[in-house]
Amino acid sequence: MSASRRVPAARDERWVAPQRLAGSADAQAVALTAALCVATAALGTIAAFAVPAGLPYDEPAHWANAVSVAEHGTLPVLGEPGATYEGQQAPLFYLAAAGIIRLLGSGETGFLGVRLLGVLGAVLLAWLVARILLRTIPGQAAAVVSGTAFVALNPMLIVMSASVQNDTWSLVAGFAAVLVALGGPGARPWLRGLMIGALCAVAIMVKISIAPLVIGLLLVLLVRRRWREALVASIVVVAGCAWWVLRNLALYGDLTGQAGVDAAGYHFQSGTTSPFALAREVLTYLSLPDEYLRNVFTAPGWVDALAVLAGAVLLVGAVALLTVARDRVRPVPLALLLVTGVASVAAWLLQVGLGWHVAFRTAYGVLPLAALAFGSATLWFRGRRTGWVLCAVLVLALLVLCAWTGVQVAAVGDRVMLRL
Repeated sequence: MSASRRVPAARDERWVAPQRLAGSADAQAVALTAALCVATAALGTIAAFAVPAGLPYDEPAHWANAVSVAEHGTLPVLGEPGATYEGQQAPLFYLAAAGIIRLLGSGETGFLGVRLLGVLGAVLLAWLVARILLRTIPGQAAAVVSGTAFVALNPMLIVMSASVQNDTWSLVAGFAAVLVALGGPGARPWLRGLMIGALCAVAIMVKISIAPLVIGLLLVLLVRRRWREALVASIVVVAGCAWWVLRNLALYGDLTGQAGVDAAGYHFQSGTTSPFALAREVLTYLSLPDEYLRNVFTAPGWVDALAVLAGAVLLVGAVALLTVARDRVRPVPLALLLVTGVASVAAWLLQVGLGWHVAFRTAYGVLPLAALAFGSATLWFRGRRTGWVLCAVLVLALLVLCAWTGVQVAAVGDRVMLRL
């Protein structure tokens, strides 16, 4: 009898030990990703102060929208005096920015306040990616930290977030919806669907370019037969966005207001669509902000090499996900990140193919998948120490890119590109 009692106990110990190791690794990842979020806050704050006002592409137009809403209390209409080519954009970011402007004024203080709102978004973005990776590759601390660093210490994302723009908070709401969808079975389906739908509606009402991620998310819910969640989420998204779509139809004659941009006389030169040019833009918008900062500086060869290295790590990590890491990645989260990421990139390629001048940052719904691939490069190594060594090297490379970007921004001669 005593022997029969000891056998289950031994089995329990063999099962509990890996669980404890995974829990310890996840706790380690949480602590280190929290440190990365602090670094994002520090670097983003520096960028908010250091980057000349108006240097980031579209910042003057976004700022004009926010000021218009603050002064008039209504959304701008394309074709009216003072409305810019961003006047057809979804309203939520501008409403939040207008609140800051009314509180701090439309001068330098208010401008900096709106920029710092974006920095807060960057911190939340890094935290959300870390939580998504923890759900996708539990027990793999080096991979989670490396993947989070790809977002938290990415000079392009930091500079973008520290400018006046509506990309970051759209991604925050969209990635929060992904995280809710990856939650455990405890929540009621209708409640989770309500949360997913509300977050998706907010994301779209900040910037419509997040819509492919929303569509991909709802598609995964349907494929997984989570009918109630998909139905409730869809109803909430339609209810939250319908008024804006109807407004565009009434004002401009189309769903997004793009016809109003054309009618107002704004025309943007479309870039080349060769595979090399597209790959270059993808790599640039996943690593360096030189194009986003109007190409006022050019990366030397060694910086380009670091950016290419980051791209190579993404490819190596993607191969790891399909081969050596298959038993360490949860299939459902991976499928969700894959579908939403592919949908985001496919939508960007479709717009480029139609001749629209659309930057790759509209496809940033792929960021969780890219972070997963970047971190998964460490999974080629079975030893814990070697994985952490590669993680340290990758973090150092990202910090070098941040430092180089900071030096270039400090050297920009024209410090007044937007008069406040």
